[in-house]
Amino acid sequence: MTIRLIFIMLATITFTNGKLLGQDTRSWNHELGINLLQLPATTLDLTYELSGNPKYSMTFIAGYTINYSKSFDYLGFFLSPHYKCGNDGYSMKKQTGGFIQAGLKYNFRSTMEKKNYFFLGGFIAGSVVSEKADYRNMEIQDSPIEALTHTVFIPGLTAATGYHFKISNKLNSDIGVHFSFPSKNYKNLFGYSNYIPGMGYMETCANERIFPLLVWNLKYSLH
Repeated sequence: MTIRLIFIMLATITFTNGKLLGQDTRSWNHELGINLLQLPATTLDLTYELSGNPKYSMTFIAGYTINYSKSFDYLGFFLSPHYKCGNDGYSMKKQTGGFIQAGLKYNFRSTMEKKNYFFLGGFIAGSVVSEKADYRNMEIQDSPIEALTHTVFIPGLTAATGYHFKISNKLNSDIGVHFSFPSKNYKNLFGYSNYIPGMGYMETCANERIFPLLVWNLKYSLH
């Protein structure tokens, strides 16, 4: 999947959702949010959501990871299975990069007045990962340490489920989980302890393909 194809798909989602929601934009609800659970992962994970129909919401997510190798992502570590294969000789020094996601949520409510409800969602995702690592070939005794760097683009798809509830007149929150399915490009990442910005952490020694991410969005209503 190329970058051009992703942007075409994002544009198609935006156009289709606009037709689906099909209401005067002045009556749409606009919300800005931040995923608090990604802050320990040195990641700023922001959400913009708008809806003019009680059952559907357009969702755009963007963010940036400062350096995951210096993070305290206990939740990500807990969600991943663990193996004894180590990290294939790689010692991670920096894992950084940005991400964007866009898609649609289906809300289990019949009126805009209902503020507490479950939802399902699907997003197109794209992440850029820049990594720095020291590498030693574990199969060669006294192998010299190499300093490696690279940047990998990883497109994918994300499924979401969760619960939306009202806190106050202007504050709302989502609690849920995202399941991301990255392209095969994730195999180009160093080692097996892989983090993809916007998709999450996974130990991929056993060719794991699903990256889970817990979400607790605190959202401010603009309208």
